[in-house]
Amino acid sequence: MIMDSVEIDPTVIRALYDERIAEYVQPERRLLERLVFPNQEDADAARAALDAGETDYDTLVEDRGLTLDDVDLGETAPDDLSDAAAAVIFADTESEIIGPLESRFGPALFRINAVLDATEVPYEDAAEDLRAELAEDGARRAIDDMLEELDDLLAGGATLEEIADETDMVFA
Repeated sequence: MIMDSVEIDPTVIRALYDERIAEYVQPERRLLERLVFPNQEDADAARAALDAGETDYDTLVEDRGLTLDDVDLGETAPDDLSDAAAAVIFADTESEIIGPLESRFGPALFRINAVLDATEVPYEDAAEDLRAELAEDGARRAIDDMLEELDDLLAGGATLEEIADETDMVFA
């Protein structure tokens, strides 16, 4: 009930949207795995074995003593990678395995498990949810501000019906 009476300044709603813009505007992402090699020669040899059909990516991971969890990068945006790697990985829409490419840990093969399209929730679509969230916070603060008065009334022997008559509280 109190939420409905809480006034929220539209500039505060906009500021909250802007503060959380990363939740509402997300670039294209990839579900990636990165298998790093100690040197370029090993990375090139692994790629050659893949291309020749002598092995597969999962076997290469096992051969390095790793698990798929060890190489999983999860959702990855271009900003999460080096500029060079991002340019190649996000430009290629056909390949499952890309590389070897230089990574911060050395030459690596990248496996793309899924492509997640960019998303954008416009302010107009998010504003009502943000307003409700801010109103709920405001209502919670208003109730907290009333607690001392309510406690005093109860301590003074007031009944719930009397408290409802004397305050904004509703007896139900």
